[in-house]
Amino acid sequence: MPSRPAGRTRPRYGSPASAPGGPPAAAPPLPLRPRQLEILTLLALEREGFTPGRLREALYGERTVTASTFKAEISHLRRALDGGVATRRYALTAPVSCDAREVLRALERGDAETALGLYGGPLLPGSQAPGIEEWRTHLEVAVREAVLASRRPEHALRYGERAPYDAEVHEHALRLLDPGDTRRALAAGRLTTALRY
Repeated sequence: MPSRPAGRTRPRYGSPASAPGGPPAAAPPLPLRPRQLEILTLLALEREGFTPGRLREALYGERTVTASTFKAEISHLRRALDGGVATRRYALTAPVSCDAREVLRALERGDAETALGLYGGPLLPGSQAPGIEEWRTHLEVAVREAVLASRRPEHALRYGERAPYDAEVHEHALRLLDPGDTRRALAAGRLTTALRY
C-alpha cells in the first residue's frame, strides 16, 4: 500500500478519503465533494494519468460542462492533496492508497482471500461518472470470476452475502461444501431466494 511520510490519502468504496497526517482510521476525512472524490479515485486507479480531454470524458461523458468548472474541481483536489496532482497531464504526484486498486493487485496475484477481504461492494455506488461506472463493472466482474474459480466454499459464501440474488454463486457454494457441512443450509436458503427473482 503506497504511503508518504506525512500519511496517506485513501479513497474507499463510497467513503470519504482520509486526510494526510496519520493512519487512515485516525485521519480526518478530506473535504472533498463527490466529483472530487471521483477524480481522486480515477487518478488512483490509473497511475499514468489522464489528458485533460480524457479525464473530462471519464467524469462527464457527453454532458456539457465548462472548462472553468472542470478546472475548479481539479484545483480544489490539488489543494486538498497539498499540490499532489500534476498539471499538464493529470496524475497523482503523491502516493494514494485506494482499496479498489489493492483489490485488483490481489487478484493479479491470485489471492482471492485478500481481494474479498478488501472488496467492500460496488465502487462509489452513487457515482454516474462514465469512468467510475467502467471501473465499478470491471471490479465486480473480476471479483465474481475469482470467486467462481476458487475451490474454497467460504469465498462463495462470503461473496454471496453481498450478492443475494446471484444464483450461480450460491450453486457454486453448494457444490464445494461437504454433504455434512451445516453451512449448506445457508447456501441453500440463499439459492432458493435467488431463484424466486
